[in-house]
Amino acid sequence: MRRITVGLIVLSLIGCGSPSKRAPEESMTAGHATIGTSDAIFALTWKLSAAFQTNSPGAFVDMVRSGNLALVDSLLNERVEEIFLDRPLLPAETLAFRNAGLKLHTYPVAFYPVYLLVARDNPVQNLDSVKLRRVLTGEITNWKELGGEDRALALYIQLPGEGTFESLANYFSGLDSVAAEPCSTLKAMLEQARGDAGALLAYPLPADDLPYKRLAFEREGYYIPANVETILEPPTYPFMLAPTYVTTHNKADVAAGYLTFAVSNTGQREAMRLGYRPAAVPVRMVRMKAPG
Repeated sequence: MRRITVGLIVLSLIGCGSPSKRAPEESMTAGHATIGTSDAIFALTWKLSAAFQTNSPGAFVDMVRSGNLALVDSLLNERVEEIFLDRPLLPAETLAFRNAGLKLHTYPVAFYPVYLLVARDNPVQNLDSVKLRRVLTGEITNWKELGGEDRALALYIQLPGEGTFESLANYFSGLDSVAAEPCSTLKAMLEQARGDAGALLAYPLPADDLPYKRLAFEREGYYIPANVETILEPPTYPFMLAPTYVTTHNKADVAAGYLTFAVSNTGQREAMRLGYRPAAVPVRMVRMKAPG
């Protein structure tokens, strides 16, 4: 198992040349836009773009996967004008934009739990904060210490900067290092963990068709299941993604049309249909039947 060392992320303006330019779009519902999106929320952002294009046949939105840190760097260096992260900006990133004189516009779009997955035959059913911290720091390396079988424990997690990692680290007010198998993408995580009966995966996508079960989070006598309700309603499950659209420009183009759709009642209903917790519209409103 390798140890992921977390250092201070310093973002700086580097020789980026002239910003790339794309042909001006005609309107918010006609034209073309390419938007970078985090790997963990690609399915959400792509399906929202498909729904937007159905309502606006003259629009084409292309979603391109990348890591959060690479996306932020592209926006900071003005190679792109908008990005879709699986988390809010980190304080160091916000400061870097301020120092660069760039105005930020951020829009939360949805929420989704980060699941702690284990093999279905693993007898362990839940973890509390003390045990999980000891797993993250490498103090616990065997499931026997958690009430399971005598089996090596290996944590699989995305890299620092990705929403899954930052959600866990933030809960513990930051971690100097994490003892884990680092995974560049969620697809790579599943491939790396395949055949490892002692795997513990921090995974932020539906897992019902995978050979894993979700662990509950134990807090103050409660065993909190991981689902879209408990990430915001007490007693809360603490680990989640917060898909966030970030741009440095206010403009009336197709990208703005896509954003407008994503945070509208229609877009938020679509996010909920996809299994996400809407962010911009109260759930009780989203769940109401649309007129007509």
